[in-house]
Order: sequence, then structure tokens, then C-alpha cells
Amino acid sequence: MVEIKSEILPALEQIEKLHKVSKEEIITLLETAITNAAKKFFSSECKIVTEIDVNNVEIRTYILKKVVSNVKEDKKEISLDEAKEIDSNAKLGDEIKVLVNNEAFLRIAAQSAKKVILQKIRESYKKNVMEEFQSLIGEIISGSVYAIRNKTVILDLGKAEGILPQREQVFKEKFKIGQHIKVLVKYVEKTKKGISVIVSRFDKNFIQKLFETEIPEIKEKVIEIVNIVRAAGYRTKIVLKSNNPKVDPVGSCVGIKGVRIRPIIEELQGERIDLIPYVEDIVKFITYSLSPWKPQKVELIDKDKKIAKAFLPKNVYETALKNNINLNLAKELTGWDIILEDVEANFNLEENKNETTR
Repeated sequence: MVEIKSEILPALEQIEKLHKVSKEEIITLLETAITNAAKKFFSSECKIVTEIDVNNVEIRTYILKKVVSNVKEDKKEISLDEAKEIDSNAKLGDEIKVLVNNEAFLRIAAQSAKKVILQKIRESYKKNVMEEFQSLIGEIISGSVYAIRNKTVILDLGKAEGILPQREQVFKEKFKIGQHIKVLVKYVEKTKKGISVIVSRFDKNFIQKLFETEIPEIKEKVIEIVNIVRAAGYRTKIVLKSNNPKVDPVGSCVGIKGVRIRPIIEELQGERIDLIPYVEDIVKFITYSLSPWKPQKVELIDKDKKIAKAFLPKNVYETALKNNINLNLAKELTGWDIILEDVEANFNLEENKNETTR
């Protein structure tokens, strides 16, 4: 009894506080362990119960016996005279709790209970960690790189292991052991080793959450992110809308001398970010979507089929032909098929037409 009283019962509140396993659960486990130990000590045929009084730190074990006029099974029955010594109101047919000395088997019960309680604590810990990270799905967390295995980056997230699979990485990014990085929580899974948190830096929601973290106006919904398109590692385009006419959405996100946008670009290891103000005028929207290119003119060729032409300076046009990432992102952002034209070539063509007409 000393072992249980001195080592387990006083620790109930600490277990409840640290591991979120209720005192009631622990007491039930203790009672079960003591009852099982008592059955081994007396007999499996005995009907045994254990009661723990936490406030008075008392552990009582009883054998339940039926009151009979003629005792045939001593392990299950008790005479009326003996029963009345325990309870003066006892009568035939009643079930009486006979208190037994539990000193002989409490030590064994304590050892068994400790194992069960520790297992319960481990299970509870895993459950709590699982719930904690499940509540963070879709949010950004920080972790440090502690291993890279077969192109999978393993992160130390404190209570759990973060898994950054190759498919969720930006191919241009390189990481070093000990490096602290931000990641988006995708989902959580239970493994034999513990809890694994699958994270991403590729998902475009990673960009949105970075902006919500760094730009107070976005978090407070003064500025709204209308849409994001991304070619991870190369360029991201973000459409911004201000819900306050006095707040410039692009300027607020850039900050004075780029102080607000810089940490985001650094976290993305140099990925280019185009901030585009939301406008309902589709010509202006297409013009803005092609940033950093500055079309001299945009024409809507077919509104039903959503086909437009953007006329670029010759040097920009030649550069655009070599790399279509910016164009593809603009098409995805606007939903329009944008055809690029060399403004100088088009001008010369128009001049030739005019000359022929004259």
C-alpha cells in the first residue's frame, strides 16, 4: 500500500495537468490493476472490487459474497451470522462486501498499474499532439531541418516530426541541417514512431499564409487576397483588393522601401512576387497581370472566347518569347487567352497597309 500511496496517488493531479489524462481514468486503471492482482492472490472465482478514496488516500479491496443459510462455497458465500457482523442489516440473499487485507498484493498491483498508466499517458500524449497539429492544418508553422533522407526533408517541430516530401518542395530551394524554415501544415498522420506532420512549401496557400503573417492589413481583412497563381520557385502573382478606399493594397504590402515584402521574398529564397491591384476593367486587369511587362496596348479580340492581344515593346517581346512563365501565369490569373504582339512590328505592318491604301 505504501508504494501506491506515496508514488502514484499524489501524482494524479500532475498527470492530469501535464498529460491531460483525467484523475478518474487513472483511478479506474488503478482499481482494475488491484482487482486483477487480488483475483490472482485469492482466486479467479472470487468476485472482487476495489475502491480508492483519493481524498483520504485509502485503498480498499473487497470480496463480494452472497448471504446464505448454509455456506457451500466459501469464496462466493457467507453465513448470515458473519454477514451481520459486517452489516447489522444484512439478510439472506444480500450481497455483502467483505473487506480483505490487500497489503500482500498491492506491490504487484502497483507495478502493473504503473505500466498501464504509462501506456495510457503515451496514448494520451499522441492523441493530444495529433489534435494540436490537426488544429493547425492550413496554417504556417516553423521548424528546423534535422535530416534529409532520399530528397525528403525531415523537420523538428518540437512535439512531432515534420515531413517535407519532394512533391511539396520548391525544386530550386536548398536546405541545410539546422536551418529554420516556415512550412504549411497539410495533414497529420499517426505512425509507429509517433506523429508525422506532412508539410508544404509548394502549395500556393503557403504564399497566402505568409502574407497574412507579415501583413497586418491582410490578417485584419482590410486588404483581401482575391487570387493567387504560382510557378513555384519562379514567380507568384497575387491580386489584392482594398476594403478601405484610403488603403493602397499594393503599397501596404510592399511597405516603405520594401520592408514588408522583403521578409516574404527572403523566405521564398528569391522567388519573384507580382502584386496586382484588383480592377473590374478587364483591359486594365490584363495589363496589370502581365507585370513586370508593361504592354503599350491591350485589345480584346473576342470577348465571348476571352481572347486578347497585348502589344509589347520589341525588347520585352523578344524576352517574352524565350520564357513563357509570366504569360502562362497571366492567362491563369485572368482566365483570358493572351496573345503577345511586337508593337513595333505591328506598327510597321499598319504603316505598310496605310501606304498601300494611299
